[in-house]
Amino acid sequence: MSSKLGVQNIAHTNGTNAMTVASDGATTFTTDPFNSVIETWYYDNTNTNHANNDILTEGYTRLTTNATTNKNGGMSHDTAAGTTGTGIWTFPSTGIWRIELHASFFYTQAASNANGIIMSVTTDNSTYVDVHGVYSNGYTQDAYSNIVLPYVLNVNDVTNVKFRHKVSSVNQITFRGGGQVFDTKINFIKLCPSV
Repeated sequence: MSSKLGVQNIAHTNGTNAMTVASDGATTFTTDPFNSVIETWYYDNTNTNHANNDILTEGYTRLTTNATTNKNGGMSHDTAAGTTGTGIWTFPSTGIWRIELHASFFYTQAASNANGIIMSVTTDNSTYVDVHGVYSNGYTQDAYSNIVLPYVLNVNDVTNVKFRHKVSSVNQITFRGGGQVFDTKINFIKLCPSV
């Protein structure tokens, strides 16, 4: 024997509607229970040189021309594009976040295949720990290279959980910036509530 509860609206006891169920089974929430965020940000306004252990401190600009981005927005970087800061990112809400840096750069001093990016996270708003890194495989001076550095982070405290990216390179490298399709960018997707 099976049971089925048939409703069209689910409301709080005070009468405030919370959810509607359509005839095809699709649900619509009055307020998004997941507080979803999808954002893309471009690094700096121009190409920027960085050496080993440099934090990506140049500013970012949020992409606002694509209808699929910026759903509910809210990510925050300490610096606007064209200026320099600490390179620290903060979160607008707790949750499980996918962070994906697409670094586009070229080698400006000498050929080396030891060029990469490291993601560092703090959970106490003070001490940063390296959690993930990726190297490129290029070996030609002035050649372009790309790195995709994904990471999934459980943000259970928006005051203390933050992150930044730093360079891991034996030589200076130049990050492409300015907001074009081949330039450095970072994507954020809030996947679900924090666990």
